[in-house]
Formats: sequence, structure tokens, C-alpha cells
Amino acid sequence: MSLQNDGVTVVAEDSTPIAGDPDALRRRLREDGMLLFRGLLPQSRLTELRARFTEVLRRHDWLDGDASDAEPRPAANRRDGSPRWWRMYEDLQRVELMHELSHAPQLVQVMKAILGKHLLNHTRRQVSLVHPGFWIPPHQEHTYVQGTPDVLTAWAPFTAFPADGGTLRVLRERSVPGVRPLTVLDTGGVQAVVEPGDGEWWRAPDLGPGDVVVVHALATREVEENLSPYLRGAVEYRYQSAREPVCFASLRPHHYPRVPGWDELAAGWAQRRWLRVPLRVRQVDFLLPERQESWHELLPRPASRLLDVEPGRT
Repeated sequence: MSLQNDGVTVVAEDSTPIAGDPDALRRRLREDGMLLFRGLLPQSRLTELRARFTEVLRRHDWLDGDASDAEPRPAANRRDGSPRWWRMYEDLQRVELMHELSHAPQLVQVMKAILGKHLLNHTRRQVSLVHPGFWIPPHQEHTYVQGTPDVLTAWAPFTAFPADGGTLRVLRERSVPGVRPLTVLDTGGVQAVVEPGDGEWWRAPDLGPGDVVVVHALATREVEENLSPYLRGAVEYRYQSAREPVCFASLRPHHYPRVPGWDELAAGWAQRRWLRVPLRVRQVDFLLPERQESWHELLPRPASRLLDVEPGRT
């Protein structure tokens, strides 16, 4: 489902032909808040990653016994947040290939073209599992990542995302309104407030392994409800200029300290260079409000060199 503001649905142009043109990439990012790359990563590597993840899911009894690797079907009553989920997610984070793929030359080349040659690859890398009946409400990554507003997230599916499978949507705006207010949902989660007329939604229901969507941290995005019986999944990698500030949490594992640190997670890896960060990065504090609804009041007004920010709005 889309939680609010259906608006107009548009189709994004494939940016793969301009992947080596920094000016064209920045211009399209400024206009759309996102970039779509078809087949940017080798499909075989994402298929291999799905197989590694499937091994973990099976080991933790997270999949139906008859589920295939290509169309994994979760076992009944498996949801995020349970004790079993944390143990399973910890083992997903141990998969070295997931971290290695964030350094894929094709992906790094695109990020350097947009952000510059001094690149910081966040080591907090996320595995996003979209269960049947699950959705991700509208949100801005900047609220939860902070540091510089000019962080780019590479959303790379390792399963198919057909029309009923939890489609990614990004709100295209002439200029972003800074940090959006949040509202609390009945489920206990929060979503960014999007008013009618704020923009038009880009939606691609046919993404699959090898495709990559790059989304700016100030752009508003969501994942529609997964109406299929299958588990859908993507990895999320974040990048920024190494010359701009970063929160220390972005250099820790995703969900640390509920998930162990790198010494434990990376034990047995063939290489640890996937965890290297440039020397002398400027670290800043992560700001956490007393109430999530007031996050937009706590965070400073963002100043972006990649997107236009509306004047006079926080």
C-alpha cells in the first residue's frame, strides 16, 4: 500500500547511459531526487548474495520448507523485532559478500562521479526484508543517518520486485522542504508527513537483481505493501564525500549494539578492507529528540549542494 498522497505516478528514465557523465548525473539527481540504473551490478553476484542470505534464513527456520531460492516464502509468524529475528539478522550481517558488493567498481564509479573522488562508503550497511503484508512508510534517510545531508543511498534488490511485491517509490519535487515533520502510526512506527501537491511519485514495479536505485537522503521514499506471498529483499549502501561530516553510528554495523561489532561480525572474512574508512573523517553527534514527532525541530536546517532546498522551511 501507499500510505498517503498517491498523486501522479511517473516513470524514471534509465540513467545507465549517463553513468560516466558527472554533470548529467548531478542534473538529473537535482531534478528527480533519485537515479535509476538498470543492470548496473552483475546479476550473477546479486543472485549469489540471495543464495547466501537464503542459507541464513533457512538455518534460522525463517523460510517455508517448500520455498525456492528464487522466490523465498517466509514461514508463518516471522516478523522483524523478535528475539529470533535479531539472531537471524546478525548472521545476515556476517555475510562478507554483502559488504564486498558495496565496493563494486561500477557502483563506486557512479558515486564518485556525483560526490567527488574523496568518497566515504558507510560501513553501516542494511539488509531490508519486506515480508508479505509489510510496507515501509514514507521517510527521509537524513533523519536517521544525519551528518551531511548529501548522503546517497544505493538501493539494490537481490530478489524480484514485481508490481505486487513491495515496490519502491520516491517523491519527485522541484525542491525538497528540508526535514519533514513525522507523525506516529497506529502500529507505533512513524512516517514523514507528505501534503497533497508536494510532488509526484516515481514507481518502478519491475526492479530485480542487478538494478540499482540511488536516492538522496533528503528525498522522501517509501516501499508499498508487499501483496505477494513471497519475501522481497534489497541491500542498502550509503555514500558521501569524505570531506563532509559523518555520524559515528554510520561506521558501526547496522543495528549496533543489538548486533555485535566488527571484530565479531568480520571474523573469518577473506578480507576486511570492506570496512576501511578514510583517515581523519569529521565525526559529529547523532541528535535524538525526546519525541520522534519533534525530530524536524531538533535537526539543523539542511544545506545541500546536490538538491534545492525550499527557503523558509525547516
